[in-house]
Amino acid sequence: MPITMGGLSSGVDTQGIIQKLMEVEARPIQQWEEDRNWYNKRKTALGAMSTVVRDLNGAASELYGFRASYHDKKALSSNTGIVDALAGKEAEEGVRKVEVVRLAGSHKISTDPIDQEEKLPAGKFTFTINNEAHHINFRGGSLKALQERIIESVSDWVSTNYINTEGTKHIITIESKTTGRRGEINISGDKEFLKKIGLIKGVKSDDKEKVTLQFDEKYFTAYTGEKKIDEQDGSFTVEGGGASVKVNGMLWREYVLPSEVPVKDDTLLSFNFAYTARPEEKDDALPYRMEIGPDEKINIKGIELKGYNVPRVRPLNKKPPKPGDDASGIGVVSMDGGVRTEKLYPIDRKATGVQEIPVGRDFKDKKIAKIIVYANDGTSVISNGAFTTPLKDKGFLEPKNEIKKAGDAELKVDGVPMVRDKNEGISDVIKGLTLNLRSASKETVTINITNDLDNAVKKIKAFVEKYNKYLEVTNELTKAERAEKAGDYKKNRAKNGLFIGDMGLLRLENSLKTAVTGAYPSRAEVPVKVFSQLGVSTGAVNAEWSTIKDGKLVMDEDALRKALKQNPEGAKDFFGSDTDGDNRIDNGMAFTVAGILKPYVMTGKNIIQAKMDLETASIKNTDEKIERLKDHLRRHEDKLRTKFAAMEKALNNSKSQGKWLNQQMGGGDGEGKRR
Repeated sequence: MPITMGGLSSGVDTQGIIQKLMEVEARPIQQWEEDRNWYNKRKTALGAMSTVVRDLNGAASELYGFRASYHDKKALSSNTGIVDALAGKEAEEGVRKVEVVRLAGSHKISTDPIDQEEKLPAGKFTFTINNEAHHINFRGGSLKALQERIIESVSDWVSTNYINTEGTKHIITIESKTTGRRGEINISGDKEFLKKIGLIKGVKSDDKEKVTLQFDEKYFTAYTGEKKIDEQDGSFTVEGGGASVKVNGMLWREYVLPSEVPVKDDTLLSFNFAYTARPEEKDDALPYRMEIGPDEKINIKGIELKGYNVPRVRPLNKKPPKPGDDASGIGVVSMDGGVRTEKLYPIDRKATGVQEIPVGRDFKDKKIAKIIVYANDGTSVISNGAFTTPLKDKGFLEPKNEIKKAGDAELKVDGVPMVRDKNEGISDVIKGLTLNLRSASKETVTINITNDLDNAVKKIKAFVEKYNKYLEVTNELTKAERAEKAGDYKKNRAKNGLFIGDMGLLRLENSLKTAVTGAYPSRAEVPVKVFSQLGVSTGAVNAEWSTIKDGKLVMDEDALRKALKQNPEGAKDFFGSDTDGDNRIDNGMAFTVAGILKPYVMTGKNIIQAKMDLETASIKNTDEKIERLKDHLRRHEDKLRTKFAAMEKALNNSKSQGKWLNQQMGGGDGEGKRR
C-alpha cells in the first residue's frame, strides 16, 4: 500500500475522501453479515426443532408395541422384610399368600487352625459345584499362600477369608457363591493333604442324584394303560408353579416327562401326599331290596285277616364300588422299543407327608417316560416329587468343619409347600410374579397384585408435554405478524418467525394435529377411538378460542386413570393396533404419529438435517462473498491511494515548474516585490 500524505500539495483531505469511497464500496458486507446472522439463527432454530421432534417421536414410541404399559401389574407385599415381589404383565390380579419357612443357604466350610509360619506340603484337590469341577494345584507353602492359590483358581465360584483365630493360628473359610443344594462344595483329591489342613474327615457316602418333577398341564394325557377305567368324573389342577397336582374325584391321568429318567436298582420316587375324603353320600330314598316275612294272621273283633310281616329294617344293597381298589395312587411307565411297561403303586388314604417308592426294584436299568397320577375318590394332592439315586462312585469327601450347610429355600404359596435353590428372582412359583425371599418367618405374607397405572399415565403425560412443546417451537418459528399497510413487512421482520411460510414445517404441524385429534379403528370389546375418551383433549367444552386455537393438549389425570383401569385393552388399541391380524401393529394414534415423524428423525439425511445443511451452505456462501469483497476492497484502496498520490505529485510538480518560470521571467517570489 502506497504511503501518502494527503493534501500537502492540493490542500484536499484525500484520506477522508478515500475513507468515504471505501465505505460506499464496502456497503454490501454489512448486508451480507446480517444475512449470515439470519442463517445462523435459522440453523440454531432447526437444531431446537430437531430436538423437540425427536423427543415427541420417542414419547409416541413408548405408547405402543412392546413398550406399552397398559397391562402392567404391581405387587404389594405386606412385609417386604420377608418377601418382596415384582409383578409382570402376565400376573393375574388377586391376593396370594406366601410363607418363607427357610431361606436358601450357601455352603460354607473351613480348615483347621494352622500356625501362620507352618509350611504345608504340596497337594492337588478339586471343588465340584453344581456338577462342575474346579481344580486347585498347590505347590506348598503357608496357609496364606494356599488361600491365595484358591482365589487364583476358583474365585468365580467361591469366596474365601483368612481369619486369625488365636495367637498366630489362622483358618481359611471357603463359601460357595451358588445358593441351595446345587451350590454344595463337594471335595475330592489328595486325602492326606486335605486331612492335614483339616478340610475333610473322611469319605462322603450319602450323595444323591436328584431329578425334580415339575408338572405342566399341557403334558397331561388320558390314561392308556392296562387297567380299564370307565365313567371318570373327576378333575385335576396343577398348582404351586408346577410343584404339585391336585386330583378331585374319579380321574386317571398320565404325565409325559420332559426327558426320560434313567433308573438304577436303588432309585426312589419320593413325594409329599395328602388325602381328603369327600363327605358321605346319603342313602337313596328307596331301597334296592325289601325283605318280606312269612304269612301272618290277625283277628280283629272276630274277623280274621291274612297279611304279610314286613320288617321295619330294610337292608340295602350298597352301590357297586368305583373302579380301583384304593382311594388314590401313583404309577410309572417305561417305553422300551415301543413296548409299554407299567407299574401302579396304591397309596393308603391314611398316608400323609413324604412317601418313598422303590421304583428301582421294578425298573432297574430302564428309563421312566411317564408318571401316572390317579384317584378313585376324595381329593389327593401330590407335591414336591423327585427321583433320587444315591451316588456311590463320585469319590467326594466329607468336610470336617462345616460352618453352614447348603440348603434349598422352603416356602409355602397358598398353603402349598415347595422348594427352590435360590432366594432371589424366583419366577416359576406364581405366574407373572417374581419373588425375592428376604428372611424366614412364621408370618404369612400377603401379596396383593393389582393393575399398575402409574407407568402408563407417566408415558401419556410425557407425550402430552412433548407434543405441546413441539407446538410452542413450531408456532414460534412460523408465526406471521399482521401487516396493516404496505411496507410493514420489513418493519415486522424481527417479529415474524424465522420460517414464516415454510410449507414443510406447516405440513408437518397440520399432519400431527390431524393424527392426534383423529379417530382410529379398534378390535377391543369396548373400543377407544379418540383421545378425548381417555381424558386428553385440546380443551374443555366451551373453552375460549384463544385457548383452543393453538391446539395444545390438556390432560384430565383422574379421567385418564379411570379409563385405563376400566378399559386397558381399548387404550392399547387406540395407541397401536393390528387391524389385519398379521400380528404387526399397523394403526393407532401413536403409531401414526411415529410414522409421520419418521422422515424427520431417521438417522442420516432426514428432512430437518437437509434444511440445516442448506443453512450451512448459505452461511458458507455468504462468508465466501464477504471474503471476496474484502480482497477487492484491499486492492481498490491501494488503487485509490496510488491515484491520489499521483495527483499530489503532479500538483507538486506543477507548482515547482511555475516557480521556476516566474524566476526566469524576472519575477520574484512575492516577498521581493513587497520590499
